[in-house]
Amino acid sequence: MRNTLSAMGAALAMLAGPAAAQSVEQLDQLEPGAGEVQVEYFGAWGGEGEQAFELLAGVTDHLAVGGEAEFEGPRDGLMLEQWGVAALWRFADPQEARVATGLMAELGLDRSGALSDITGRFIAESIGERWWWQANLIVRHAREAGERGTGLAYGASVQRALAEQWWLGVEASGQFARLSGAPELAPRGAHWFGPSLTADIELTESSELEIGAAWMFRVVGDGQPSGPRIFLQATF
Repeated sequence: MRNTLSAMGAALAMLAGPAAAQSVEQLDQLEPGAGEVQVEYFGAWGGEGEQAFELLAGVTDHLAVGGEAEFEGPRDGLMLEQWGVAALWRFADPQEARVATGLMAELGLDRSGALSDITGRFIAESIGERWWWQANLIVRHAREAGERGTGLAYGASVQRALAEQWWLGVEASGQFARLSGAPELAPRGAHWFGPSLTADIELTESSELEIGAAWMFRVVGDGQPSGPRIFLQATF
């Protein structure tokens, strides 16, 4: 009986997800537009402290291209984890369409220049007078030290207009499926959820600043502990 219970416990642990390094997912939007430049910072301040910087330039109404860099820290100093290129194709402007969608492709390289990450995102966004919601479905293929792994993740946010330029809501994030490969490169079973507050400030007629903060509680699984998520985005 004791052996049977031990085996059942091990099976349940496997279903819940591996003890791999997991963290809050970045939530990308359908910006910038043609002729615009966007600079973005994303920081998940918990555990190893995931920090990401992204620069995108709008080539047409539909296409934006740029680059990004990801770091860990800053407890022991920022350490570059990977850098790469990104391209966004949006089928509609979220400021104009009731529900806008788009696709984003990201190619990441490690410090030695070797391919470390290929990520595809399906992005949906809707901005109204009262409600603003965003969703990312993420497919990620990672490589490291000869190992490979492919998994599915998500990020989502629903916010309601609190006052002019202010939005209050909730955000969710996590990794929910491993399609193939090593557990440490395709983690699953960790989920975060928490309240969020965003200020969308129009600086000039052609520039704006978005400042967002959330407290992401780890509700299921291992990985990054509960902590704040900071988002800064300038478009000009």
